[in-house]
Amino acid sequence: MILRRSLLATPLAAPAFAQAWPSRSIRLVVPFPPGGASDIAGRMQADVLAAGLGQPVVVDNRGGAGGTVGTAHVAQSVPDGYTIMMASPSSHLGAPLLFRSPGYEGVDDFTAIATFAHGTSLLCVNPRLPINSVQDLIALARREPGRLNFGSAGAGGSNHMLAALFMQRTGVQMTHVPYRGAAPALADLMAGNIQLVFDTFSGIIGAARTGQVRALAVTSETRWPLAPEFPTLAEQGVAGFSLPSFSAVMGPRGIPDAIVQRMNQVINDALGTPAMVQRLATNGNAPFASSPAEFAALMRAQRTVWQDLVRATGLQPE
Repeated sequence: MILRRSLLATPLAAPAFAQAWPSRSIRLVVPFPPGGASDIAGRMQADVLAAGLGQPVVVDNRGGAGGTVGTAHVAQSVPDGYTIMMASPSSHLGAPLLFRSPGYEGVDDFTAIATFAHGTSLLCVNPRLPINSVQDLIALARREPGRLNFGSAGAGGSNHMLAALFMQRTGVQMTHVPYRGAAPALADLMAGNIQLVFDTFSGIIGAARTGQVRALAVTSETRWPLAPEFPTLAEQGVAGFSLPSFSAVMGPRGIPDAIVQRMNQVINDALGTPAMVQRLATNGNAPFASSPAEFAALMRAQRTVWQDLVRATGLQPE
């Protein structure tokens, strides 16, 4: 059952409150442990907001249960702009579908503040597989349904969902082999124990450029600026492939619009600077600016996509 905030946590409507904000430090929850990609994104968000708002922004790592512990905590927080979070498709679109009682609805229980950065993934195959394009892969998978094995970092994760979307859009059947993380899946791909993976750009680009795996396509809708030599899936005949990978800032539902707009402006201003572009590129990402309304629309659209994919894979909430 989705928990709801009490009446004490209703939006604060007084214009004077919004005008005085922020008058103290802000807490930015990262719903994953320190050290990973989500933590890095959250700390960059905190740095940007602290510099632009003139108040400390403290990162609060609250990991556990696929990100649902920290995310549920934010959903139940007072919507005063002093508790926000690093959000991602994993925490807001995947986890609510894959955990029986996550404690929140990933879109409706939150205020969309700002997108921050986006990335891409690479569809890569073992180089000994006799294919050189996505159409070659589709043809092989159609000739031998279920023979090709794809690895993932675990059931329901983004790389699993990318493969599920690929099968849905192309009508092929492949066999899922879940691992305890992306690294062992990549190791088995290079060894030839599995035939393909969808992995993050930063996680697999080194192996692709050294020939340990063969990259067939990027999953973004346009060519990735950090690796323009790789074509998109759409260029190779796979239409309607859209499962964006991004980090963003969200807060509990009901944050006053003046506060939301101020945070959005601070983030978008920072994303336009060469220093931030370079900092993001170091981690394989690119700036992703949007308005709060555009971000909210993206979340609603992607919720439908993720719901359809979970149904297609037959995954059941834990």
